Amino acid sequence: MTSVRDLHPLQGEAGFTWRGVNPTRVEALSDMVFAFALTLLVVSSQPPGSLAELEAQLWAFPGFAAAFAILLVIWHSHYIFFRRYALQDGWTTILNAGLLFIILFFVYPLKYLGTMFAEFVRSLMAGAPTAPFTLAEAEFSLALMSLGYAAVFGVFFALYAHALNKGDALDLTQRERELTRFAIWQQGVHVFVGVLAALGALLLPAPWSAFSGFAYALIGPLIFVGGARLAQDPKPARKPTPAMQEREL
Repeated sequence: MTSVRDLHPLQGEAGFTWRGVNPTRVEALSDMVFAFALTLLVVSSQPPGSLAELEAQLWAFPGFAAAFAILLVIWHSHYIFFRRYALQDGWTTILNAGLLFIILFFVYPLKYLGTMFAEFVRSLMAGAPTAPFTLAEAEFSLALMSLGYAAVFGVFFALYAHALNKGDALDLTQRERELTRFAIWQQGVHVFVGVLAALGALLLPAPWSAFSGFAYALIGPLIFVGGARLAQDPKPARKPTPAMQEREL
């Protein structure tokens, strides 16, 4: 029996056979929405009419780059999920639609904070650092973006949980199930940190609320802890199916 990896030797990843080779219509629509969201990051920018305007746009580049990178991370997470599992059932379609809706909302606070960050860096380099918005505006903006961030990865959490629930139908190997559980842990970490940052921005007294964004520094250590725990405490293997044995050979 010929496997997907035999037909496409450069597809997939170590320990995980990709079940999705050709993009589906769901993925095509998703790519269009991601492209539109990236466009929204720069849609209000006009070609510079003077050197001063060009300089202002160049100073805005770091904020745009940060927002661009965050959207690309989300797009890559979406890409990996559909390459791994290629699910096209009703629940996956509903969750994916919800994810696209949230992304179109999420891009606005993301762009706003990126712009404000660029303005602050510009004032800092000029030798006269000034806050681009009030503390109350910073708290609300950070809370809004963090809730959107948590919502995005909350949908990914539900998608991976759904894929694990479909493990028998997908003929997931033991290693693939472990990687799926680890992916669920990763998405859960993102949700937890996003909610933590939002609560800190809304509930902590000033000026401590301004530091709630540092909660995002917890993402790396928490994901590392989950990976170490997964390596030390693997789940018991189930009896492999013929399809699983064929792929593992």
